[in-house]
Amino acid sequence: MPVLNESALKEKLKENPVGVYLIYGEESYLKKIYIDKIVAKTVDDSFADFNFHTFDGKDSTLSEIYECAEAVPMMAETKCVLVKDYPMDTLDDNGFEQLERLLSENPDDCALVFSLIAYEPKGAKFTKAVKLFDKYGFAVKLDRKTPAELIKMLENGAKKRGKPFAKGVAQYLITCVGSDLNTLLNETEKACAFAAGDEVLKSDVDSVCIKSLDAKVFDMIKDLTSGRFDSAFKKLSLLFEQREDEFQILGALIAQYSDIYRAKAAVKSGNRAEAVAKFYNYAGKEFRLSNAARNGSSLSFADIGECIEILSWADTTLKSSALDKRLVLEQTVVKLARVGRR
Repeated sequence: MPVLNESALKEKLKENPVGVYLIYGEESYLKKIYIDKIVAKTVDDSFADFNFHTFDGKDSTLSEIYECAEAVPMMAETKCVLVKDYPMDTLDDNGFEQLERLLSENPDDCALVFSLIAYEPKGAKFTKAVKLFDKYGFAVKLDRKTPAELIKMLENGAKKRGKPFAKGVAQYLITCVGSDLNTLLNETEKACAFAAGDEVLKSDVDSVCIKSLDAKVFDMIKDLTSGRFDSAFKKLSLLFEQREDEFQILGALIAQYSDIYRAKAAVKSGNRAEAVAKFYNYAGKEFRLSNAARNGSSLSFADIGECIEILSWADTTLKSSALDKRLVLEQTVVKLARVGRR
């Protein structure tokens, strides 16, 4: 059986929620949602103290988990055993034998769930563990949704609240707050509650939604490349007032000027800006490249190269000198503004 995705997991839970599960992947919100669903479908609240058991993987043995899973449910037909962040990439041959016994002998009345939330193992040992779950139960990988999937989800959520997004606003919200699903749903709730008209507008998002550091730096770069230097400096001052870390501000600047370079190279070669996404880690964030192409449209390759040299100087200076960090960032923005003025 292949590793399940979200749709396949939904169908499995409709048919029969008991069984062996490994739930992992990049999307923390979805992992929590589906773990809660498995628990809700297999544990009667009246007897939860007897039939719902949790283990911290770092402090538990497979023998302890096995004994708990084998116990008969109390006053109910099913039970759930939840194991959090078990370090499967540390198992030796004996450990894999114990894991296989645990999975293969799991009773028909038990939902045995191994969840990887704060810990995401990798390597050959983890791959071997995934294959065991795939053999005896269900390995479920829940990764981040694509931009199109996120937009559709946000638009559907806003419609259910009676305040649909105006055209393009759902994508704008993603640009502002990032692609974390939990954050997006919270900010959608706020925007829908705030909107006074029949639709959620960009102005509503700007009024109540908390922009990520990347979004704030993106706005600052947009000012720098458009000649609005006073506005760029005000945004930098605001970042200082909000106590944003200087290294993180510089990191966001470096990342976004790198986006501009990559996007411009793609466009110059006759491709769409998003074409370079497959060569770098832009999964679910392809919109950054299209935004970068717009931001860097007025800059030449020589200009962008000079900007990257300026940022390289700032990075070295922040890490190796005793100069005031804010002063270094202010100097950096002034230098970037000079390039943008051309």
